[in-house]
Amino acid sequence: RGFRIEPGEIESALRCSPLVRDAVVVVRAVQPPGAPAGERAEEASAAPARLVAYVVPAEPSGAGLPVGELRLHLAGLLPPHMVPSVFVPLDRLPLTANGKTDRRALPAPGPAQAADGPRTAPRTDTERRIARIWSDVLGIEEVGADDNFFALGGDSILSMQVVSRLRRDGLHVATRDLFTHQTVAELATVVRAAPRRPGEGPVTGEVPLTPIQEWFLTTPRAAHHHFNQSALLELNGTPDLKALRAALAALTAHHDALRMRFTRDEHGWRQFNPPPADDPCVLVRHDVTGLSAADADAAMAKAADELHAGFDLARGPQLRAALFTGDPDRPAFLLLVAHHLVVDAVSWRILRDDLETAYRQALQGGPVTLGERGTSFREWSRRLAAHVAEGGLDHELPHWEQAVGADPAPPAPAPAPGSGPAATVSVELDEEDTTALLRAAPTAYRTRVNDVLLAALALALARWTGDDRVRLDLEGHGREDLLDGVDLSRTVGWFTTVYPVAVQVSDPGDLGPDRDWRSLVKSVRRQLRAVPGNGIGFGALRTFGPPEVRERLGAHAHGQVVFNYLGQWDARPETSDGGLVRTEHGSFGQDHDPRDPGSHPVEVVGAVQDGRLAFTWHHRPAVHDTATVRRVAEEFAEALRHLARHARGGR
Repeated sequence: RGFRIEPGEIESALRCSPLVRDAVVVVRAVQPPGAPAGERAEEASAAPARLVAYVVPAEPSGAGLPVGELRLHLAGLLPPHMVPSVFVPLDRLPLTANGKTDRRALPAPGPAQAADGPRTAPRTDTERRIARIWSDVLGIEEVGADDNFFALGGDSILSMQVVSRLRRDGLHVATRDLFTHQTVAELATVVRAAPRRPGEGPVTGEVPLTPIQEWFLTTPRAAHHHFNQSALLELNGTPDLKALRAALAALTAHHDALRMRFTRDEHGWRQFNPPPADDPCVLVRHDVTGLSAADADAAMAKAADELHAGFDLARGPQLRAALFTGDPDRPAFLLLVAHHLVVDAVSWRILRDDLETAYRQALQGGPVTLGERGTSFREWSRRLAAHVAEGGLDHELPHWEQAVGADPAPPAPAPAPGSGPAATVSVELDEEDTTALLRAAPTAYRTRVNDVLLAALALALARWTGDDRVRLDLEGHGREDLLDGVDLSRTVGWFTTVYPVAVQVSDPGDLGPDRDWRSLVKSVRRQLRAVPGNGIGFGALRTFGPPEVRERLGAHAHGQVVFNYLGQWDARPETSDGGLVRTEHGSFGQDHDPRDPGSHPVEVVGAVQDGRLAFTWHHRPAVHDTATVRRVAEEFAEALRHLARHARGGR
């Protein structure tokens, strides 16, 4: 999974335990639950690779291997990624004729789970709570104790949603725990009671700009105030207005970033957190009763565009809402709009859950409480700046200096005559290929779906440039486990990271079905794993580093193409249980000023909506003509379809 593993070090740590007489650790494929016995070797090779510990107990015991105690022992000696996820008890280790451990004779582990035995339903209250949250977040009806989060279609963004939901349920895990304990049963072994932070209230006062905020505010824009994100929510009937206003007020009081104010003086941009207002005045209501469907849609679109264009960074609020109600046969809609300076993709998942919780509580007439607070946006910004000042990221400098030196430019054909300032090209995969990439590909390629998408994109870009080495920028969620004691799983704010990568692609001329697609993914995965800290250090060093570092990294900070995969937006099923929201419809209205040129000449944004992977290629025809961008986008989609079919076992 991108971590460096030292099996010998793990074996030594195991042998230090008084519970262990001998042990050997290997990385090998572990069959998924329900796999038939005696499965052929070529089928077994597609099973997920796991870190397996074969343990000879110090004393024979009918109670089985004390897996929990062994995990605790190893956790005190090793980093989390070196704690095996599967333990197999043995009476003795098999030996060769020379007396060495015969690793080929080690028995195959059973279905992936915390200890041993067949697949079972969740057994403990903790396992049941974890399984319920996985089921809800992933949109899967039933989750077993030995099901693997990533094999079920989970990704890094959904993992943070799981951590957030667990925290609200009184269970505490770090995001990295999901990457090292990938089944329900495994994760249950590291769950602990959520820590309480008594006395913490709303943050007020000056807040340092984060790297992404500083970059946005110092980049020339058509209108800095008109750069938003939005979500259109279809409601279960007409909501109670008083309860809805109370719920929105609770969101702005609980999530400090939503109250931010931004001003500019001779020293540059500054942000400030005022205290919560009794009535933040974020909601306006529009009645479209009596209008035809077409006229009602037009009225909604006009009101949405006015809402988007009406933000004031200095006065706020940075969260605004519009409620659309009409005839009884037409559903009510709630449009939420927030300036991008205070939200990101992960934030919307938090806000969606908290809005539902707050509305239900307000409807009952009681106080609205949204649970314990995590690390505040201000604390994160301060600690990140201090970490850079203390030299905590200095070791990453050589990597980033080499990355920004890569050739950034695809060829730039002449602009198409009459092209507007911006244009889009969209490509979409069908449900079968989408399911294959989300469910089968992580197992078939032993990696995460992001790596598969990037392999296809790198190939398409290499074909465009005619060069087997391409430079592109990646967007990440930025909520990394970088600093001790930081929990951002329920913190709203703009944490996005943007960082450069240079990818070598072999034989870019081959886009055929018989290409060695597994080797392509493996190569790209290996190169991406060389990126330190999931890219968070690049922006941090460019923003908080010494002047000479800021100058070196800022000279070629952005390439021609940026890629952002937002994950699964439709994992949550429709609800009609009396809550506020029935379903979500994504963004609505003119999120950005149409004159805004964007951060890169080409921006590729992907997400899963309505069960289909879709990618939008935003571009500037003055730099890259639309016909060329469409061809590259279609070749990207073709590569993804080949990868999906290969993951299903076809050619």
